[in-house]
Amino acid sequence: MRCVTAPGIFYCQAGPRLIFLDVNQDRYFQLSADLEAAFQAAIDGRLYSEQAVSTLIARGVLCSAETDTVSLPAQPLLPSRAADMLRAEASVMEAVKAVFAQIRAQKDLEREGLGWVIASLQWPEDRPAIALIHDPVPARIVRAFEHAKLVRTPANRCLSRSIALVRQLAAQGCRVHLVLGVRGIPFTAHAWVQTDDIVLNDSPEEVARFTPIFVL
Repeated sequence: MRCVTAPGIFYCQAGPRLIFLDVNQDRYFQLSADLEAAFQAAIDGRLYSEQAVSTLIARGVLCSAETDTVSLPAQPLLPSRAADMLRAEASVMEAVKAVFAQIRAQKDLEREGLGWVIASLQWPEDRPAIALIHDPVPARIVRAFEHAKLVRTPANRCLSRSIALVRQLAAQGCRVHLVLGVRGIPFTAHAWVQTDDIVLNDSPEEVARFTPIFVL
């Protein structure tokens, strides 16, 4: 039986070990060395201890390939430009809206969980993007989130800030990517928003320190 990652499980190589994200349980985790080797063998289609693979299936890390889709490791988006290239200005009211959007995103994370929030951000396949990040309204939204940092500091709030930015841009018909990244030693997680190679709410230098584990 060929196995794949279970729904909601994502992983990447960060440092010497694999790091996993379970979006349904809103947690990062690692496996023991033996289970990590079994996981990698199962994903690669190589033979390994059936008992170890059964343990991974029981823990909800793996599942049968015949019944579930594969969650591939996230691929880097090669960020190289910052949003200050947009050269937009935002009003005080737009900055206030950005603050309240972040508070709402944080409450949704606390109340509904990461899996629910990510599902709510899914871009329908039949929905066309009708705006670009360089258009006046999306560019002002990005700038408003920069101004909002003066009121709501970004420390330890990167996830809610990024979710709120994706939501506001999506409401204007502008499709962007929510990226979750990790660093192995010491373990650190981060979130940011990108479109093409433009980082919208962080610096390319900062996000380059992290390996993407999930890209929406």
